[in-house]
Amino acid sequence: MSRRWIQNPNRCADEYLDGIEEFIEFARRHNPSATRIRCPCRRCNNTFWETIENVGFHLVRNGMIETYSIWNLHGEQVDHASSSNAPRVDNVEPIVDPND
Repeated sequence: MSRRWIQNPNRCADEYLDGIEEFIEFARRHNPSATRIRCPCRRCNNTFWETIENVGFHLVRNGMIETYSIWNLHGEQVDHASSSNAPRVDNVEPIVDPND
């Protein structure tokens, strides 16, 4: 499923509610023994730990952080090689202050 639902301003839309369900299932699958997970709602901002049930309520009430499309704090692996648009730099010269 696309994570486009995160951007949906209508938190009562089926797409949004299905997305929350997908997120909750993902979090449970990747944290099977956890009773609390980081809450990615706009208010908690992945800073506060909540029960999985409360995370679902928070996501409906507050919305999800719109930029949290890679769920790395909930077990998703990040492929750094393909996710970076920055050019690779092999030779880096030290920055030298000419006044030193």
